[in-house]
Amino acid sequence: MSIKKQSDGTYNVRVTFSDNLGKRREKNKKGIKSLTLAKKWERDTLNKVDDGEFDKFNSNMTLNDAFKSWLDIYSKKVLPSTYRKAENFINVHILTSKWFDQVKVDKITSIMLQSYINELSTLNVNYRKNLYPFKQVMSTLVSLEVIKNNPFDKVTFPKAKPAPVFMDRVDYYKKDQLKLFLDTAERLYADKKYHVYALFRLLAFSGMRKGEALALKWKDIDFNEYNIDINKALSVDKNGKTILSTPKTKAGNRVVKLDKTTIDVLKHYQAIQSTSILKSGLKSKGLIFTGNDLQSYMKIQKPRKWCEVITKTADLPRIKIHGFRHTYATLSAQAGMNIKQLQYQLGHDDVQTTLAIYTAITEEMKSTTADIFTSLVNF
Repeated sequence: MSIKKQSDGTYNVRVTFSDNLGKRREKNKKGIKSLTLAKKWERDTLNKVDDGEFDKFNSNMTLNDAFKSWLDIYSKKVLPSTYRKAENFINVHILTSKWFDQVKVDKITSIMLQSYINELSTLNVNYRKNLYPFKQVMSTLVSLEVIKNNPFDKVTFPKAKPAPVFMDRVDYYKKDQLKLFLDTAERLYADKKYHVYALFRLLAFSGMRKGEALALKWKDIDFNEYNIDINKALSVDKNGKTILSTPKTKAGNRVVKLDKTTIDVLKHYQAIQSTSILKSGLKSKGLIFTGNDLQSYMKIQKPRKWCEVITKTADLPRIKIHGFRHTYATLSAQAGMNIKQLQYQLGHDDVQTTLAIYTAITEEMKSTTADIFTSLVNF
């Protein structure tokens, strides 16, 4: 390894290493503008050597092979649910017989890619976001000198087809809708399945993700301080198995505040669960939301069915489980919660994610805009 400064003030970097066959190999980079950037390139290259990327990618490989190697690396960096979404999009929308199945990576041109993107934009609402794996693979191939140029550099991205409008489905509930939903949930499930009501109350009044709520243990709740320590989450691995993992983001590890009513609901549910476990002759595992056996985590798909029953009974528009997180965020913004408070409560790494909530203000908030300004200037 060496970093050498050139007469023009730029830096050349050379990294030598042995591949998995014991063959001596070398990677070079010329014309780097600063010593800091030169050291970064050297460090990144050494990390790729350690990860075996230079052994996995080669100029004779197909895009299928490239995706397989990239996904192997990607799986170690993201949650299983994120991995599964990427893998599914690759198999369904990229590696098709019409486009890139068994195509050699050095045969993929910008013209071919542009035709593909033009068609994809008419079929997939979030196609630009979903193309992330494809773009990353091609960037990796360039950085590893498998191909000379990235075909994505010369394409344009058409406007995606409009998102479908579902008249019977909403992204979040307004205040009166949320109350009707929770009142209906309590009426339907309070007697024999109180945990259903407790779960939806918790989701709606904490803003936590479904996987975070389902992973909770009773020891995570401080009933005196009205706090919940979020430090884990349930997710589904690439084989569809429910597993315990870390929260979605680094900021996902947090302590959220709860209101007294929600704390009381959880206390009541804990008493009900304790009685059920005692009657069954079992020993508590400390889990809050369990399967029917009272010993294992609840299946992550289970709340969906309850949600459908409640919305239908209440004659409310359909909503995704994640919609209760949006409901909490939107109503909190409406109530004037500080942006940094909301960012922390939701566990967002980037405040821009939280700010997006404020830009998607509700009709009620729009209607009061003029009054807010008038009350401030008062003349």
